[in-house]
Amino acid sequence: MRYIFNSYQQITESDFQEITKDIEKIFIEGSEYAMTLAEMFRREGMEKGMEKGMEKGIEKGETMALTKTAIKLLTKRFGIISDDLKKKLQELDVATLEIIVEDILDMKTIDEINKYLKK
Repeated sequence: MRYIFNSYQQITESDFQEITKDIEKIFIEGSEYAMTLAEMFRREGMEKGMEKGMEKGIEKGETMALTKTAIKLLTKRFGIISDDLKKKLQELDVATLEIIVEDILDMKTIDEINKYLKK
């Protein structure tokens, strides 16, 4: 059973139910083993989902922190910045925000920020 479930990557829930029924006809204890496998697959799926969710959460947190830092540094360097510019900064990815934060002290005018923004 383990071989079947591990080698058949595209197994659906209905496939699983059908295989389990066939095994129950031949080997009664097999249904208990199939349910153990089902729980294992469910747990693996939840773990993968949690990992992806955590990765997205970490990236979002990093993006928010870099956006706040960029806004603070731009405000300190050039004075009050527009809400439109703040919104555009919030739309940027981590890599772009990191570059902006590094380059702020070298900027002569606020208009230089435009080369980093999405059009």
